[in-house]
Amino acid sequence: MKKSIAIIGEGETEWFYFESLRIAKRYPFKLSPGFPQHADIEHILKLAKAKLVEHYDYVVCLIDMDRLYEKPAEMQKYQSFKNRKENHDIMFIETCPCTEFWFLLHFLPDNTVRRYQNYDQLILELRKYMPGYEKTKRYFIKTKLYDFLVANGDLERAKANAERLSAMSKTYPEDRIAYSEIHKVFELLGNLNK
Repeated sequence: MKKSIAIIGEGETEWFYFESLRIAKRYPFKLSPGFPQHADIEHILKLAKAKLVEHYDYVVCLIDMDRLYEKPAEMQKYQSFKNRKENHDIMFIETCPCTEFWFLLHFLPDNTVRRYQNYDQLILELRKYMPGYEKTKRYFIKTKLYDFLVANGDLERAKANAERLSAMSKTYPEDRIAYSEIHKVFELLGNLNK
């Protein structure tokens, strides 16, 4: 029996990455919205609730934390929403500062701990491994993010790095190290394929 999964992202980067994964692996999930229009947290949370009402088996929200750290009111809304009992069926996947850090984890050594305040700090490092990377529809269509990262990086390294850094970020939240929980989406997809 197939399970339905809605993956809700903030922007084009997430949409193109997970769409390229869905096509490459022939996964039966749906990206929501079809193509992102609004990146504000309120819109994302509203979409997540709507997907629960539509009876999706799994609802995954991809959250870039750099935007929330810059906007305390949005961070407060997010934390409040995330901690409500009725929203425990939503899987919140955080990346700090942004999804591009997940891409970088495919290339970094296993023992690397980094601090990036925002996308602008991170992009300089990422371009060492993904020359010409830019946040544009044209680049994403040409590059097919998932395929590129698997062919040129190491997905297993990214998952291991993400798991370790996620744990460290919870243990030492005051350090605000860069982390990603995207490995949890792969765990979910792996469990559904069993």
